[in-house]
Amino acid sequence: MHNLSLFVIATLLLAITPGQDFIYVMLRSISQGAWAGIIAIMGLMVGVTFHTIAAATGVAAILLTSSAAFTVIKLGGAVYLVYLGIQSFRQKGHLKINQPREKANKLKLFKEGIISSTLNPKLALFFMAFLPQFVDPGDDTFIQMLLLGLLFALISLPVLISVALISSHMGKIIISNHKIAQSIGKVTGLMLIGLGIRLALVER
Repeated sequence: MHNLSLFVIATLLLAITPGQDFIYVMLRSISQGAWAGIIAIMGLMVGVTFHTIAAATGVAAILLTSSAAFTVIKLGGAVYLVYLGIQSFRQKGHLKINQPREKANKLKLFKEGIISSTLNPKLALFFMAFLPQFVDPGDDTFIQMLLLGLLFALISLPVLISVALISSHMGKIIISNHKIAQSIGKVTGLMLIGLGIRLALVER
């Protein structure tokens, strides 16, 4: 593989840059604790694997050439994020002081992570544009793409787990503050809705 050290540095910089996955993990960890964030991360990693395979097989190229395909996936992801935001806004809009955080549904969080990542066309286009730059065309490009995707996940994983742990601690502090605790669900919901709207406005 070409410039592996450069790939590692670039991936690390991208991992610590707040994006959709970064913010999603942060919100889940603040409102439902570190384990909720970590389970969501596992779902996101499944999505990363999906996009890696799609890029390696050329499926992601469809998004580069088909405006309709891009729009369908983009709007699907946007609607899903807005849906999650509305649910959060309505169901967790009032957390009372000293009240334990809502118990996380592990399977639900895992599926949310998978869907959120899989329906993110920006991630598909990123993998299609980013990974090939570090592939040696003289060797098996499919295997190289898979290995790069795995390395991307392994580098991103500890960063996202750190986000979950730090955000969970922040959440405990926030919930101990009566005024902030009453609004945390609404803030989470609004941010998820904002992510959905931002995704809907992305141009191919």
